[in-house]
Amino acid sequence: MYQPANAIRLHVSLAEIDPPIWRRLVVPSDWTLDRLHLVLQAAFSWTDSHLHEF
Repeated sequence: MYQPANAIRLHVSLAEIDPPIWRRLVVPSDWTLDRLHLVLQAAFSWTDSHLHEF
């Protein structure tokens, strides 16, 4: 998988789910958590309708 030099590859998995649900994301290394939040919402087809915590 191609990864630009200024990027981070993340493996995001949901806890306590069987079968496992996960996504592999490549994001710029300078992104803040609020931008990452938007990417996570899109990656899992979520609608930002539940409480969450980083």
